[in-house]
Amino acid sequence: MALPVERPLTDVLQPSLLAGGGPLVVQIHRALRTLILETILLPWQTLSEKDVAACLEVSKTPVREAIIRLSEEGLVTVVPKSRTYVAPINLDRFMEGCFVRLQLESGAAKRAAEERSLEDVCNLKACLARQEEVIAAEDYTAFRHLDEEFHFLVIEAAKLPGVIQLLETAKVEIDRIRSLKQRLNIRATDRVLAQHRSITSAIADKDPAKAEEAMRAHLGSIETKVWELGENPEFWALFEAINRERPRFRLSA
Repeated sequence: MALPVERPLTDVLQPSLLAGGGPLVVQIHRALRTLILETILLPWQTLSEKDVAACLEVSKTPVREAIIRLSEEGLVTVVPKSRTYVAPINLDRFMEGCFVRLQLESGAAKRAAEERSLEDVCNLKACLARQEEVIAAEDYTAFRHLDEEFHFLVIEAAKLPGVIQLLETAKVEIDRIRSLKQRLNIRATDRVLAQHRSITSAIADKDPAKAEEAMRAHLGSIETKVWELGENPEFWALFEAINRERPRFRLSA
């Protein structure tokens, strides 16, 4: 197993990452957040305001504000008068995220079956069709994005848009661990797609109990999630290696 190598900021941070629109601080936060969640920026990697600003060709002020937001999410650690770095993956927060996600999304699926419109059902089925296409093309990165979209569509069908932001914050460690699994080609796309179909069917049939049950079966219990982490030695070796603080070497004066 080849371990991920910490890449220089100049290799991963480019001005083109800020082409998404919106206030500059939002664009910077979104770019850094995505790179952290996808484990392109690794735990313990230094994120100095000066270097990030230089790479993105922006001033330090919006970078500082973006880093503050990331620290509030637990993705960045700021040590005053020392350094700022990507926070290690926290297993306690991973389990908390699993708990929050299970409770909120199972409830959302139940409500979606009660509140859904015909348009909501069409959107869910269209998402399933796109999932089938990318699986056939073996585009698993696209599938991961469509997986996210599917869950957000369920919440939208439940008429609970504010829950999306709560989940985005709660599941950051889930996303980072999922990124590590993708590096090792650990996936269950066919099973996930089948479960998505069951959830969609229950919502379309306006069966709240079945929709809630299908979502709970899809997400699994916290105990199941913890067991899954340890049952693959290759994943656990990668997790420990990537999460271990690496020595910092300083040039002598």
